[in-house]
Amino acid sequence: MIQLPDSVKTYFHASNEEQLDSFLAAFNEDAYVFDFNREFKGLEAIRNWSKTDIFGSHVRFEITDAIEHDGVYAVIASLDGDFDKTNLPSPFFLKHTFRLSGDKINELHVSLP
Repeated sequence: MIQLPDSVKTYFHASNEEQLDSFLAAFNEDAYVFDFNREFKGLEAIRNWSKTDIFGSHVRFEITDAIEHDGVYAVIASLDGDFDKTNLPSPFFLKHTFRLSGDKINELHVSLP
């Protein structure tokens, strides 16, 4: 597995440790998050999304694979938490694709692997 940039590592670590301020510090002020068919632009929108979808559900990620291509980082992680798992496979995996600007996350796309 590749070495991930600090902001990407912070995204997962802060999620797992429920550290909202550290989580948000990994993003640029005008970052985008595309979570399946939903789009969140800017730190306030990302804060609201993460408070419900990550921290509110006590999501825990475990990175299983990561690749980098042309400065884009794709991370596959299993996840668990307090959310409805009806009809979801176990373990359940998501793909997180990160584009950075400088040393912070500028775009995050969350999808199925």
